[in-house]
Amino acid sequence: MNILIFGIPLREGMAGSVRVRNLLYPMLDNTAVSLNNLYFALQADRIDDRDRADELKIDLDFKNPLSIISYLYKSVIFINHKFISKENNIFYLYEAPDIKTIIPLLYAKLLGYKIVLDIVEDNSQAASFGGFVNKLRIQSGSFILKNFQSFIDLNIVISSHLESLLLTYTSRNKVLFIPVTMDISKFEKSEFMEKPVITLFYGGSFGKKDGLDLLLEAFEEVCEEYDTLRLVLTGKGENVEDFIKFMTLVRASKFLNRITYKGFVPSGEYQELLNSCDIFCVTRDNSGAANTGFPSKLAEYLATGRAVIVTNVGDVSNYLIDRENALLVRPMDLSSLVEAIKYLIEHPEQINQIGSKGRIVAINRFNNRTESKKLFTVLNKSN
Repeated sequence: MNILIFGIPLREGMAGSVRVRNLLYPMLDNTAVSLNNLYFALQADRIDDRDRADELKIDLDFKNPLSIISYLYKSVIFINHKFISKENNIFYLYEAPDIKTIIPLLYAKLLGYKIVLDIVEDNSQAASFGGFVNKLRIQSGSFILKNFQSFIDLNIVISSHLESLLLTYTSRNKVLFIPVTMDISKFEKSEFMEKPVITLFYGGSFGKKDGLDLLLEAFEEVCEEYDTLRLVLTGKGENVEDFIKFMTLVRASKFLNRITYKGFVPSGEYQELLNSCDIFCVTRDNSGAANTGFPSKLAEYLATGRAVIVTNVGDVSNYLIDRENALLVRPMDLSSLVEAIKYLIEHPEQINQIGSKGRIVAINRFNNRTESKKLFTVLNKSN
């Protein structure tokens, strides 16, 4: 099986890279599987692809005709070069195809690749775009996903909403439900020990749907009463406007000295950071975008064995029970979020007790090797 991952960097990156890596890397245990990666430079700040035949970094600027020509030329050459005759060739695209990715996708299909999409968001629910070009890209994604299904061999979906949506576009055998996943081997369980400072953690893309203004407000309210709380933020803003707005609020906070923003953290350091934190937050607003996808970081946070505070949107309650294996809070409800944070500060033993049960959920429901085997079986059938 020959898999070409298009769009996102596989070796390093944000949530999309982690999701695809978790699903595809276990397949490399089978020596008959090979992975190649054609990815956008914008998503790969720190990746060096020199002297790597299995990778190519590409760039695209819609304002520059030469950039468009170069992008299409390099993409076509790489896709053509990596195609293996009489092999099960898979073209794997994370997210819906759009004006940016549709031409390479159609070329791959024409060449003989099976087209696999990994759909994690309902683009029709997007409320924040970050500029005209990005708005056009997102809206074109909704149109293409619905109307180009004749070119698609498999749609992987992350939530029950997306599963139902795709089933209105195509047949049952072309839709595969795979939730968020984590690699449990990267998370050694360690007991929380009471200490002078308790660290609250958020990592992600700082999108509007993440409800971070509410998280910051809750953090500040709890800090008024407890001087032991700290907040650690990681990630980078995919939507520059949303990111700037939130960081402006952070800089204006009277508790700025208790907040640390670490930016994008490479995967090796990221695992160490997670294992050093105490309480994990997966906040969401109550928008359509928040309710139709699924929190990408939730599985990793549960895997730490520490308590997770998560907004009860979408499919969350299908996996978790409040104060048993996580703390579920009402969307956009400040008092609910404050209460959850204070509960763990006042009952620190619950960080371990709730966290241990959350880790069991991660192992049983979000295990990347289990889901990878499921996907491998389906991809093999498509041969």
